[in-house]
Amino acid sequence: MDTIYMLELILFAVSALFASGILFHHKRAFTYLACAGALFEMEMMLSAYIRRQFVHNIGGQTFYLLAGILLVALCASLYKHWKSPYITPGSGKRDGFVGIALIVVFALAYPIISANGYRGDNFVLHGFYNGDVVTFASLINKSFATIGLVQENPFSANGSLEYPTLLHGAFADFFSLTGIDSGWLRFLSIMTYAQILITIPMFFLLWDTVFPEPKNKSELWFGIVSRNTVYGLQVILTLIAVGLSLDSYVYPQSHFFLIASFLSALALFSSALGQKGERQLLLVIPAICIAILLLLANTVTGTAAAGLVGTLAFIRIFDRKRSVKERALYLLIGFGVLLMMRAASTSRVSFMHPHFSVSAANDMIRAGLPYLFVLAAAVYALSRKQYLAISSILIGFLGVFTFFLADRNIVTENASRFLYHGFLIGFPLLAGPIITYLYFLRREIRLTSRPASEIISGWIGVIIILAILFMPFGISAGSTYSNLLKNDAHTISFNTQETLWWIDAHAKPLDVIIANPNEPFSVPLFTSKALLRTNDYWLSLQDTTTEAIVSAFAGDAASQQEVLAQGNYLLLTPEEQKTWDVSKLKKVFESPDSVVYWLK
Repeated sequence: MDTIYMLELILFAVSALFASGILFHHKRAFTYLACAGALFEMEMMLSAYIRRQFVHNIGGQTFYLLAGILLVALCASLYKHWKSPYITPGSGKRDGFVGIALIVVFALAYPIISANGYRGDNFVLHGFYNGDVVTFASLINKSFATIGLVQENPFSANGSLEYPTLLHGAFADFFSLTGIDSGWLRFLSIMTYAQILITIPMFFLLWDTVFPEPKNKSELWFGIVSRNTVYGLQVILTLIAVGLSLDSYVYPQSHFFLIASFLSALALFSSALGQKGERQLLLVIPAICIAILLLLANTVTGTAAAGLVGTLAFIRIFDRKRSVKERALYLLIGFGVLLMMRAASTSRVSFMHPHFSVSAANDMIRAGLPYLFVLAAAVYALSRKQYLAISSILIGFLGVFTFFLADRNIVTENASRFLYHGFLIGFPLLAGPIITYLYFLRREIRLTSRPASEIISGWIGVIIILAILFMPFGISAGSTYSNLLKNDAHTISFNTQETLWWIDAHAKPLDVIIANPNEPFSVPLFTSKALLRTNDYWLSLQDTTTEAIVSAFAGDAASQQEVLAQGNYLLLTPEEQKTWDVSKLKKVFESPDSVVYWLK
């Protein structure tokens, strides 16, 4: 790695470490470092956005060096607000409970990470890796070859792309700074483990922010004396929150890399609710910046983050204890959120008369069952944990609204993710009701004198309740492992990769490659070039060209002639060559697994 590039990354890391201690009074080293990691990612995204959108004429090395210096200078100017994570007694013990959660999630992720990605020289894909991971990798590859943010669709002949690409541009810039841009796919496993290490402690930062531990050890916490019991409950509820959408935490795709930043914004807004003056600005401004970046990086997570901004504005507008000037400012912020959502939209979404999607209903029910408990806890906690309660309710409403009124199937299918974000926001509110209910069970079943029939029936009822509550967790875990360990297995050999690298080196940036439209989509995975079409994949147009390329690879001669006129290179396997007339085509590269023909 170049010395200047190393210096740039060090500057970004130092500023993130400063910012973590400035924005939060951490009680654990894990949360301090994880928050710094999330802020580092946001700094990279902010810098990538400015560079790719506004200052193309400045070289990447110069720009990131200047950005790093400015970030360090900004954080240094706020040094008086910095606090060490280990000034509170018991920090090591609190970190131990975070470590337990991390070990569990690492163990859950290990089989999936081990079964996918590079296995020796071959690249293996199962299930979602054929879709989400290929999309993630394809847009990073495109970003390497693009000055601004990617707008060309690698799955549909460089057509219009209805997908935000800021995250991918930031990753491309990061890999360029580290000097691993040509072989970054080999680091997918490390990226996944590192992101887990950043994401899971952020749940505990939220716990420490919303329900801080009383300083007086004799003071009750959630109505009980034992601190370890509360720490243990935090671990259990955090693992339940992770388990309800396990696929979001165990393999590399866009929203996996954004959850930590979403949680940091949530913690910042929660902290800001009771603040005034300089401290309020110090928390709200970076939180709004994070929300804007998330909105530019992922539609669902970004919209949920915009909802966090809107919630704070909503609360402030109706807070009569605040000045008229401050309430008016938050009214403007609320309108600004709506404008940002509109400006950041990369797809055509409108809302029409009510309808019901049977295909999306299963996911809504699965996400909705646990969300109902959070919703009940949120209503109960409205006057005590106002921000978390209102945010959870509003984001849940957004999910229901989207499910019934969105006019595009892909949008409706994602409505359940809003319910999950609603759960993610409000799940700490479950701690109090759970402890109360456990005390109730202890009193009614263990301490109250009852006939054996009532005691046995009571325990059976508890078991039934637990079984029903953990069904969504079982469904999520089962579908995740089935999909990512067994389904749609594909292997891309080293010989095929060599062919793809040749294409990437010799084809022009906007050349279109004609290849098998079915999974695996190896061309965009290993190159920055676009396929003509992909079959039955949501990012690709499903039109007459798609029908033609499917027919062409089924052996239809007329369709073959039709699609050959629309591409620059033809990529075939030995088996596919048997069904194509390539006698008049110019062969430009050949390997044991594939051959490339130049068309124009």
